[in-house]
Amino acid sequence: MSRPEHIGPPELFYNEGEAHKYTSNTRIIEIQEKMTERAVEMLALPPDQPAFLLDIGCGSGLSGEWLTQEGHHWIGIDISAAMLDVAKEREVEGDVFQA
Repeated sequence: MSRPEHIGPPELFYNEGEAHKYTSNTRIIEIQEKMTERAVEMLALPPDQPAFLLDIGCGSGLSGEWLTQEGHHWIGIDISAAMLDVAKEREVEGDVFQA
């Protein structure tokens, strides 16, 4: 099975409507929180010290929200302008960039 980014531009799969649906899906939110928590755990950061983290594929900033709640600072990059627009609408704490 091909990955979406290999068969078409990001706008085809991550348009404005899909970006909003993704960001408001409670199952996706739960999965993103668990994956982010596990990723940070695997980094073995010093306890109780905020870190400056890069979120590659940050999308609408769901993972970044968890990072912020845990006291970390972050910046994010993503291929999808629509997902980044949703992140900006949601006023996430991290800076987000298209790459």
